[in-house]
Amino acid sequence: MAETKTYEVDGLTFEFTPNGSPLAGFLMVTTSEVSFGASVNLEKLGSRAAWAKGMSEGYDADVARLKRALNEICTLRIDEVAAAEKAKQAEDDTGPDAVPEEAEALVASAGVLDRYVEDVARIRGVIKDRDALRLQTLVAMGAQLAPLSSDKPAGANLILTAEAGRGKNYICDAVAAALPEEFYLAFESASAKSFYYRAESDPDVLKHRWIYPNEAEATDQLVEMFRPLLSGGKASHLTVNKTGEGRNAAQELNIEGPASITIPTVRNKLDAQLQTRMLVAELPDYEGRVAAHSRAVSRQLLPDHAGEDHEPRLLAWRAALRNLTATRRVVFLLDREEFCFDSNEVSHGARLWTNVLGLMLAHAWLEQRNREILELASGESAIVATPADYEAAYAVFKISCERSVVNLSDTHRNILDALYELKQQSSFTDGYSLRKIAEQAGLHHSTVAEHKTYLTRSVKLLREVEVGLDLVSDAEPSWWRKGDLLIGFPRPEQVRRWWEEGGVSSPKSARHARHAQDEDGNPPTYAEKPVGYPTRQPTTTARHSANGNRVSGGKRPVSDKTPDTEDGLSKPKSASNDPVSGLSGGFQSGEGETSEHSRDCLCEECLPV
Repeated sequence: MAETKTYEVDGLTFEFTPNGSPLAGFLMVTTSEVSFGASVNLEKLGSRAAWAKGMSEGYDADVARLKRALNEICTLRIDEVAAAEKAKQAEDDTGPDAVPEEAEALVASAGVLDRYVEDVARIRGVIKDRDALRLQTLVAMGAQLAPLSSDKPAGANLILTAEAGRGKNYICDAVAAALPEEFYLAFESASAKSFYYRAESDPDVLKHRWIYPNEAEATDQLVEMFRPLLSGGKASHLTVNKTGEGRNAAQELNIEGPASITIPTVRNKLDAQLQTRMLVAELPDYEGRVAAHSRAVSRQLLPDHAGEDHEPRLLAWRAALRNLTATRRVVFLLDREEFCFDSNEVSHGARLWTNVLGLMLAHAWLEQRNREILELASGESAIVATPADYEAAYAVFKISCERSVVNLSDTHRNILDALYELKQQSSFTDGYSLRKIAEQAGLHHSTVAEHKTYLTRSVKLLREVEVGLDLVSDAEPSWWRKGDLLIGFPRPEQVRRWWEEGGVSSPKSARHARHAQDEDGNPPTYAEKPVGYPTRQPTTTARHSANGNRVSGGKRPVSDKTPDTEDGLSKPKSASNDPVSGLSGGFQSGEGETSEHSRDCLCEECLPV
């Protein structure tokens, strides 16, 4: 006979006895006054509703309360089944198919991130999008890191935005394909307290877990939990439940990380406080994408494709990644005041810098077989990150995460440019229709309609008028010009120079190399090595955008003598003549002369003789 499970939910005591299926069986509820029992299939909404209606008709119970309780029981039951399957999967993955030599070979030499990305892309049929896969892999691996010395999570978190059907979830699914099951948690929807109740039966449910919901809507009720979880590594919830004697009693529900999260969404903006704790990356579209994706679907019908067995490679990756969890602590021995994000233009700059460092630490964790291992005074082993790891993080951030600094996409800029151009052609018209703007921008009018609310209410660059949309008063392209969004970040070559010049901390701890390697490590193959630019992003020069971008592609500096707004979009808010900085962080020095050099400039004029 199946074991009867007892659940305390919302002051009610339920007893569930499975019958054949783990989610179908006999459910009984007992209160201080009555008992009611009937068969139910917990995974079917109609069956749960019929059970609640039966209880209500017989005993005048609150149907809505019963439906909520059955939903919670279903979630708890699913969690128990998943935990049992996870334990079984862990045993299977360490079986004879996971060859230790093959698994170790995957992480033994430099380039682990690229190897992982290429394997999951091939196995899951991802077309292009390697930059997004690299970023997403580092976010997922960041959950495996030990917390920082402040007990805050060390990994990065991500909002992945794109149009519907672009492939956001496909990127996440591909990265998860070769991860051990206990490394991640995917879900489609969740109630506000579901994770808290799940943690009661499985305290490690979110410990070292990468979380990714199907869409942002799945997290709307979880925002209050995610904020402290991402910032402090744990969250708590105070509620009231019934005791065994039927009395109300306060209860504190707790959940612990560290965890990382990716939220795929079509939205431009999520909860503001949650969003500042995360990187924002846009999955860009490209010419011919639909045809390329369609061909990939067609190839899945070919006999050779259907017969290919990827399981041995997946098992090898899972075994290799599990072995890496023996060491979770990563340190970076560079002790320089300049190693920071030096910009006052982003109010959440410290959180942004923490996420960039999270990418760096995750890369070092993947490369730990090719990194020095440091024994701390506590006896704990730590992986020593190198400038090559910062270079990898910097490259990934530069390519994918510009919206983390200013949350405007190329589509937004095209719309704004189009309106500006229309106004230059006819200064007497008060606004233009969505179709006219779309025609000028080379977009579909529905795209303009989708972004209208964000551009009018959130960034406040457009206003609605009787005939359609218009720019706000005095708006001009410098307000939304892309420019150099990496101003304030140390450049990789500067970090490498600091490292070589001896800015490396030397704690009294035992150090030993895991594998022989070059002193600086091997830089990632995909990291861009700039030539002819200063080695730190200067904060004292006005920014310019790249050539070839519509109206906002001109070379007008963002900084001027008009003050900035607080929303990071460089809109003037007063008529003060004091020298201030714009979005670029540039400023005037001396008698109106713009400084062209920073304290870290490596030009011949600034270098010591």
